[in-house]
Amino acid sequence: MMKKILTMAAMALLMTACSNDIDEPQAQQQPANTDGMITITAKLAPKSDAGTRAVTPGTDSQSKDIIKVTWAENEHLAILYEVSGEKKVADATITAVDATTGAATMTFAVDGSTADDTPCTIVYPLAAAKDDKTGVKDAATLLATQMGTLNANLDVRVGAGTISTTTPSLAVTTQPVAQFAIHKFKIQDLSATDKTATEFKVSDASGNVITTVTPSSATGTLYIALPVLAGGTYWFNATIDNKPYINKATTSAATTAGTYYQSTVKMATLGNVIGENGKFYVNATSASSASTTARAMITYVGIATGEATYGFTHGLALAMSDANGGSTINWSTSTGSTVHTYTSNNINFTSESGLQYNNETHNSDTYPAFKAAMVNNGTAAPTSCSAWFLPTAYQWNQMINACKNVLGTNNNYTDLRDGFNGVGGNNLLQSDQYLSSTESSANSAWVYDFTSEAAGWHEGNKGSSRLVRSALAF
Repeated sequence: MMKKILTMAAMALLMTACSNDIDEPQAQQQPANTDGMITITAKLAPKSDAGTRAVTPGTDSQSKDIIKVTWAENEHLAILYEVSGEKKVADATITAVDATTGAATMTFAVDGSTADDTPCTIVYPLAAAKDDKTGVKDAATLLATQMGTLNANLDVRVGAGTISTTTPSLAVTTQPVAQFAIHKFKIQDLSATDKTATEFKVSDASGNVITTVTPSSATGTLYIALPVLAGGTYWFNATIDNKPYINKATTSAATTAGTYYQSTVKMATLGNVIGENGKFYVNATSASSASTTARAMITYVGIATGEATYGFTHGLALAMSDANGGSTINWSTSTGSTVHTYTSNNINFTSESGLQYNNETHNSDTYPAFKAAMVNNGTAAPTSCSAWFLPTAYQWNQMINACKNVLGTNNNYTDLRDGFNGVGGNNLLQSDQYLSSTESSANSAWVYDFTSEAAGWHEGNKGSSRLVRSALAF
């Protein structure tokens, strides 16, 4: 099982030092430049060990994986300040780094009319400052261009100081401190086979994407900067071999800015199963070996499921066997029992959730297919998933197309049934017709035929008996 992100070893990135530990430049009068600017030289405390790059991998004396973060010559910081209410920014250049202490010397120029003792914000790197000079760019903007490799842009830092212009100098009252934690993710599938990803996303429990990383080439190890994360559940999505992968991690503690975390992310994909405990497993056998029972097979990964209204935005899964004990059942007890808007053409199936019909009306003997789907042979839905429901035609299409892609075929009848066989190794769907919750008219509902002879969508009489397979969202 995937290790929790916060149970991994964490090493501090930042070795703090108070400004009074650093030799400040001599307080001497410096004349204003001829262009009306005042040049100031100041020092910054070291980040950590001295080095030649802003962020570099390394090992400590115990051979533990660490990250070294140091100032480097010719790096640029932003000094944000005001003159008579007007926002200003000075481009500060690091001109020297002490090889012994790691302290940096920077030089910049401020407007000649800057008042003495003007407060300022120090932002590293320069590109992290807002274009309107009012502060630091928001986390989403700063993290939007990550490529999964170590670079200075992952190490955003913010500090504060006071500008003196009568004796040109900068008193650094708060040394620039890291705003993000850096995470090292090693990617594997659920069988612990190393994988390489061409895209990797981190989202919160509600499906809000925190950052998207697009490496320049497929890689199995990613360095990703993330803002401080509160305790809770976080989701990972990856594109691996052109297929969607997913997993989640739950932590009870918050992360800390300026800290380095390492974890192996074991990703699930189509054909893997969800155990009764809500966790992902390779198959039913692996779930059983982990002392749980496989309840559903993952058949779609993504947000286009119609379930966002209900708080489930990660994908769909089908039950491991047919509802009603595997026997056919009617959509309703009689024709003409309209329950929602008709969809008269199967190319116009729109995003809607079958979960919306899990109500008192449908959980009745009048609608036996709906009732059977909700009960699902008395099998409880996995933890952290939705209740069982009768999938809509749109949702069937999402699952069918996803499993076609896994097999890499465009044959019309090589659909979800064969997709299950191909990715799951089990004959989970029968060569028969399955009901959806989508109506085509007052007398008929949409039925998908999984036989090779007549594969595809058909309008079926609501009073005719067909198979039901329960679905859930996660």
